[in-house]
Parts: sequence; structure tokens; C-alpha cells
Amino acid sequence: MRADTPPAQRPPRSRPGRRLRAAPRRPVATALGLVLLLLVLTAVALLVGRPGGTPGADDDGAAETVACGTWGLEGVEAPVRGPDVPHSGGLFGVDLFGPGEQWRDRFGLEFEHEGIASGYHVLADGVDPERPVGVVYHFHGDGGFEYDHPEYAVSCMAEVARERNMLLVVLQTPDHDDPEVTWWEERGRNGEWFRALVEQRLRADYPLDPERTWFTGYSGGAQFISQELLADHADLLPGGGAVMMGGGQRPNSDPATEPTAAQLKDLRLHWDVGRLDDGSDPAATFDALSAARDGYRWYTRWIGFEDTSLEVRRGIDHFGLPYAGILEDVLDGEL
Repeated sequence: MRADTPPAQRPPRSRPGRRLRAAPRRPVATALGLVLLLLVLTAVALLVGRPGGTPGADDDGAAETVACGTWGLEGVEAPVRGPDVPHSGGLFGVDLFGPGEQWRDRFGLEFEHEGIASGYHVLADGVDPERPVGVVYHFHGDGGFEYDHPEYAVSCMAEVARERNMLLVVLQTPDHDDPEVTWWEERGRNGEWFRALVEQRLRADYPLDPERTWFTGYSGGAQFISQELLADHADLLPGGGAVMMGGGQRPNSDPATEPTAAQLKDLRLHWDVGRLDDGSDPAATFDALSAARDGYRWYTRWIGFEDTSLEVRRGIDHFGLPYAGILEDVLDGEL
């Protein structure tokens, strides 16, 4: 296996969402009855959410939380983020919102560009639109686990972002084909889709501070950042930086864009990898350790970024990186 081809880290999952087939014509009264029934069921779902309690709450009505120690935030209990939490998303999952609703969490939104469609989540609960709003874009590892299950590490990363008045946008790769759901395959096409999403949708929906723009990615997502976004779409990162976890090697072709002198001086690029993440584990045969070292050296020595760092963590394999703690430390300038 080539060093630039990380394996699928999770079983591939089907693309969320279903298409509705056209229904046969019915009498008007029947149609109205079905609409009323649907509205009642929707109201019940919003109030009940899951058997035995309110969505996003435990049996005593307290807000449901996730312990973030596993992801590097010791002693932190973050609110669980997910489609079943109250006030999340729009009605029936439609990508429409009323005044102020974009400042709530929204899940499973869809965006299409030149025939390529994929999804994204915007975690905005607790962000103050009256203050400058930063953004963290997260690119999942192969298989898309973080996108499919925001109730885990993503909830903790969202808490890190919220405390700094930043949105967390979790992207789903446009590559929905089994058996490997990846960012790094078809990365040119995927990069154009991401660019269009940022320029045509997210910057229109939110007053984003360009000087606080961050990319984060794990495994195949880290590869996508270092081999595609930093190389061919550097202008999408005017200020802020990138965090590549469990990967992030140099591009295998000449970059299409050149960073400006200001970007070379001010952008923060950080690689984070486990010392045991060398491809020797049968469950993770991608040599992420070599990939991270390669990308760090290339962007530092050959491209000339001044504010770069590489953290190699003892005793950590491909599946043990503390995502949220790494993000927090980088944003606070401690890594």
C-alpha cells in the first residue's frame, strides 16, 4: 500500500437521507388527514425523541452530556450534539431556517456543486453572533465515523469551538462509494466541492471571521488537508491554521497555489501522531507516523511556513489521539 493511501478506519456507512417517491393521487380530505397526522407525529417526536425521555436528556430531565476525557479534555462534560437534541436542524431536515435559527445546531444539510452532492453539520449552539465568529472545518477519517456519530468526539470538539466563539463544521466527503469512503480519493473533485460550499453557502449564511479559519482532519482527512487544501486551495485559509492528526504528508504533485508572505509567517500548521502509528498494526496499516513527519518537513523546509510543529505521542496508536484536547491546545497556542 502506498504511503499516501490510508486504509478505511471504520466500516463504510451508507449515505444518510432518503429520496421520497411520488405518491399516487388521493382525495383531498385524505391528503389533509395525512398532513395533520405527519404534523402530530413530528410534534411527538420533538417532545419525546427517544423512549423514556426528552431528546438530549437523561431520565431525570438533565441535559445529556458526554465525558470528554477520552478525547483529551479531562474533567469536561460536553453537551451531546446530534440530530435528536432539541432545536437541532430545521423542520424535516430541510436546509431552510428562519431568523436566528442558523445559530442553532443543524445536521445533515446538503450542498450540491456541478452534480457533486454531499452533507455537512453546523454546530452553532452557544455561539454569539454579536461577537466575531471563527470557524473550524473538520474532515473525518476513512469511513466517516465522526460525521455519522457527532455524539462522541465531535461533541467535545464543538465545546472547544464554542468556548472560543467558533462554529464547528463537520464535512461529509462527496465520495459515498463502498467499500472505501474517503476524502483523499478523488481529492481534486472533493476540494472543488468544499471550495464551493464555503464560498457559496457558508460565507453567505454566517459572518465568518477570515482570520480565525481552521482546518482539522483525522487520518484520511488529515491527508486531504495536506495534499489538497493546503496545496491547491491555500486561499481558503487566510488566517488561522490547520491541524493534521494521524497523517498529513506532502502532496504528490506540484501545488496549484502559493501561500502569501503573510500566510507563511502567520498560519499555524500542526501535525499530531502516535509513536505506535507506524502501519505495523493489522487494524491500521497506513504508516501515519512517516506521513506526518514527511508533511511537516516539506511544509516547513521546502514551502517555508514559519509556525509549524509536530507532536509524536508515546504509547498512542492510530485510534488513541485526543482530538479535542489537541484542538484546544493548538487554538490556545500551547502546541
